[in-house]
Amino acid sequence: MKTSRSDLAAQIKAQVTTEAAARFYGYPPARNGFLRCPFHQGDRTPSLKLFPDGGWHCFGCGKGGSAIDFVMELFGITFPQACLRLNADFHLGLTSDTPDRKALSEARKKAQEAEERLAREEEEELALLQEHRYWWAVKLAFAPEPGDGDYIHPLYETAVKELPWLAYLLDCMADRRWSRWKN
Repeated sequence: MKTSRSDLAAQIKAQVTTEAAARFYGYPPARNGFLRCPFHQGDRTPSLKLFPDGGWHCFGCGKGGSAIDFVMELFGITFPQACLRLNADFHLGLTSDTPDRKALSEARKKAQEAEERLAREEEEELALLQEHRYWWAVKLAFAPEPGDGDYIHPLYETAVKELPWLAYLLDCMADRRWSRWKN
């Protein structure tokens, strides 16, 4: 038995929240569920609200809807294209055939795993960023002053050694996020 386009969309909406889609495409919200709207220029303060029920609304430009609407706006694509993109990006495995309960359960599990992986990556990136800021502050605080002679503080030496490696790791994470966003 074939399912209609609206049934397929309902299945996607049931499995992918706008927050999960926003995070996946590189727009992580603040703890209060707000983020800067990618759909209008000049959004200096976050005006796009992600709701717990999976929807969203921008108080600046007035756009809103479901995760499918978010992807349509974000990539400038049609409704069917957005459904296909979410289906592929979140490995939902949905088809126009009616899925069985096992397939739905597996798809939800995969989506949950992808969301958890993204959350772990965000935590790792935040930890690296904090470590980078720490060593940057140490480098500035213990930088040799003119007239110190040949004395270099050991913490300064460590900071000089750590900073390039941390910057490299942060660049790698940014590249990974960028490649996920553009695909």
